[in-house]
Amino acid sequence: MKGLEINYYNRIIDALRRYRGIMAERFLPTEDPVMESVLQWTVERDAKDVRRLLEWLPEARSSRERKALMERVRSLLEELEDAMNKLDELH
Repeated sequence: MKGLEINYYNRIIDALRRYRGIMAERFLPTEDPVMESVLQWTVERDAKDVRRLLEWLPEARSSRERKALMERVRSLLEELEDAMNKLDELH
């Protein structure tokens, strides 16, 4: 189950990278370039953090540690989704 969960989250991270590439191909400038920059930075940083946490997951020493890592991953994924929705609203 852990391997499937890690694979699932890795696919999400890869999709986020593709999403970021699509956003870079936009023709018209956004109305709020500072907010767009912050949101793009948030997406990139959170994706890296999620990947790092998932790499640590198999090495967790206890179920409590694994649960804490997964809770943080879920929290970051929510933040990623929120940032991507806000980026969509800017366009």
